[in-house]
Amino acid sequence: PVFEDILSIVLRAAYWVLVPAALLRFYMQAVRAPFRNPLGQFVCAVTDWAVRPLRRMLTGKGGYDWASVVAAFGFELLHGALFDALSMRLSILRGGASSWLVSSLFGFAHTILVIAIACLIVYAILSWVRTDSVIGDILENIVNPWLRPIRRRVPMFGGIDLSPLVLLVLLQIALIVLGHAQRIALGALPNL
Repeated sequence: PVFEDILSIVLRAAYWVLVPAALLRFYMQAVRAPFRNPLGQFVCAVTDWAVRPLRRMLTGKGGYDWASVVAAFGFELLHGALFDALSMRLSILRGGASSWLVSSLFGFAHTILVIAIACLIVYAILSWVRTDSVIGDILENIVNPWLRPIRRRVPMFGGIDLSPLVLLVLLQIALIVLGHAQRIALGALPNL
């Protein structure tokens, strides 16, 4: 069990580096955030080995780097398969592939929401202390498209922008709804 616990921690750490990096690579390109900075260089360094070969098969339709999304989802699938093997359930091999795929889809959506929450929290903190940093500028590029529609509807109170708080609440509600939807979807699958 000690070896399994250690391997579990290593797998989770790898997951929480690879998937967010691949998703940030996609989104930073979508919002045209610069990559000539420490965050952009890190994202590319961590994901190049997976994204570059995928780009040979997947062209960037619509100007989006779909290879980064496919790499992120591939990491999600691999993560689920490795944890299934680590737990010795081997349910994927015993007819549980549909539940693995459904869990991976929901896990991927969950990770996207968690990354959005993390970006939003770091952005809010950096905006309070207002340091000139490259990371703060990149997070502003990432978060502002989400905040713009909220800022149009939610007025400032006493000179304080509450749009990050409103978005944070909405993202947490989305996590709850997603969790319930996952339980319903997995419950609807036939038990094999």
